[in-house]
Amino acid sequence: MFKKILLAATPQVDTQTAPRAAFDLARSRNAEVVLFHSLPLERDAWCCLDDPADRARLIASTEAKIADFYKEDLKDIPHSIRVTTGNAHEEILKIIHAEGIDLIVMGHHTQPPHRADRMWGVVDTTIRKVCANVFCPVMVVTNPMPAGADIKSIVMATDFSTPSDSALCYAVQLASSFDAHLDIFHVLDVGQITPNPAYYMQSMQVFIDKAINRMQDRYAQALRDVSHEFHCWEGLPYVEILKQARWQEADLVIMAQYSSSEDHAKASVGSTTIQVALSPGCPAVLVNYRARTCI
Repeated sequence: MFKKILLAATPQVDTQTAPRAAFDLARSRNAEVVLFHSLPLERDAWCCLDDPADRARLIASTEAKIADFYKEDLKDIPHSIRVTTGNAHEEILKIIHAEGIDLIVMGHHTQPPHRADRMWGVVDTTIRKVCANVFCPVMVVTNPMPAGADIKSIVMATDFSTPSDSALCYAVQLASSFDAHLDIFHVLDVGQITPNPAYYMQSMQVFIDKAINRMQDRYAQALRDVSHEFHCWEGLPYVEILKQARWQEADLVIMAQYSSSEDHAKASVGSTTIQVALSPGCPAVLVNYRARTCI
């Protein structure tokens, strides 16, 4: 399913869950890995002020350090290293489009301790800027994937929007490729600050049954050849998705990058997809909208 995987190589050597996931996926799928890093204007763990100041030499020096750091992991994987300067999301988009990337793998994106308060906003902005301009999915890895990328359980969260339908098609394709079980999950959003009055007019079970019937009617054709179950209950979406993934011992969570429940004009720091992706748990795949026919 994957032919070319782009890994955003981080110099944070103590958080290597994303590289491990990318390398295991590449081995299991016989895919090529493109390691990408964009040098900032200031000091960086891949380079320092003592390195050559000339741009070409600085890039070559950084490429050599990345190659040396991952040499054992990459010895049996076709790969290339791309080091650039400039805005990370702009440079990564150029490579994604030019190389025909199938999957982007990103890991922990944190600020230095004195700017730890900006972590969520910075990561969210980078992911959004990338996803808004590419068709390929983005995998955010916080905790390790199963050894050898042996994916056997997938949770797909849907809100019945068109982007969610597209993500469902991708989830079906992924489940078929890995022979994995697929759980389709919908959360009845009761509201975090202002409760949704509709859910207090009658028994919650009525709404749950309606949602499950809707999933069965909407997705039955797409799921006919895939082991699957439908689940629904009420709560705060990102909390319940994380709980469902934990209870199902999921290897992967799949969500649409944009959904009908999000206001794109507002800051996206608190979006469901980002909150799930950056919380401790199994890797999350954010699927940007692309016309897919399976329903």
